[in-house]
Amino acid sequence: MPCPYISVLTVAGGRPRALRRKADALAAQTLVPERFEWVVCLNGGDDGSAADLAALELPFSLKLFETDERLPAGAARNACAERTCGSILLFSDDDCLPAPDALARHVAEQEKGLCAAIGSVAFEADGERRWWRPARVGFWNLNGANSSVPAVAFRQVGGFDEELVGYGGEDLELGYRLARAGLTFRALPSASVVHLGPDPRWGADLAKARAAGANAARLVERHPRLRWRLGLHPLQVAGKRLVFGFGLGGWFQRLGGASVAYERAYLEGACDREGSTVEESA
Repeated sequence: MPCPYISVLTVAGGRPRALRRKADALAAQTLVPERFEWVVCLNGGDDGSAADLAALELPFSLKLFETDERLPAGAARNACAERTCGSILLFSDDDCLPAPDALARHVAEQEKGLCAAIGSVAFEADGERRWWRPARVGFWNLNGANSSVPAVAFRQVGGFDEELVGYGGEDLELGYRLARAGLTFRALPSASVVHLGPDPRWGADLAKARAAGANAARLVERHPRLRWRLGLHPLQVAGKRLVFGFGLGGWFQRLGGASVAYERAYLEGACDREGSTVEESA
């Protein structure tokens, strides 16, 4: 059986209903089923999804596997990538539902010339959708919701960093290495997905914000040039503290892309991490 052109990589765990909805969304794709496969990692064991998916008559190839213990996001995605045979890898989390033409649009964009293609994301929460539609993109926009990259470029740079633990940072770090290797990044707003749940930067899960800050501090130690992009340059850190200290959060929020609570927790996570150089340099 010939290899499909594009492989959809999904790391799942603890959200069987979302995964079932994702299966339905993939079954509704306008791209012919022979051109794509779905590779699913049940991260940390089966939550009942294996039997649920096996019972479906899916028109495309499904590769499903389990891990004995829960892996970091980067390591789990790498495990998915090892099982693919497509020329293009599409990162698509279990809580992200591709529009019917999303895969076809990624394929068409990649066939124009290999690149990192970054699609649109609609964050759906409380009956409302908050859209992020890319116009101009850089390596920092690579994400696990709706991004496609050439498999050869992914493997050339070694895939995701498996040493990052907890939430955040692995997408941007991979994007940074892909960009340094010469891969072009292009916005693909016409390829959209619905994210089931709020944008983490505007949600109430501040534990995620602290974890993202801690990972940002780790990345700054490895890649000092990312300090400004990660919001941890000494001038940025000092400015945020000044803003928070004088109660100017509303003004700050209007300028930025995240809630004040998220930014505060993010900074706390970066500064509290053991061995972090953020405090020393601020």
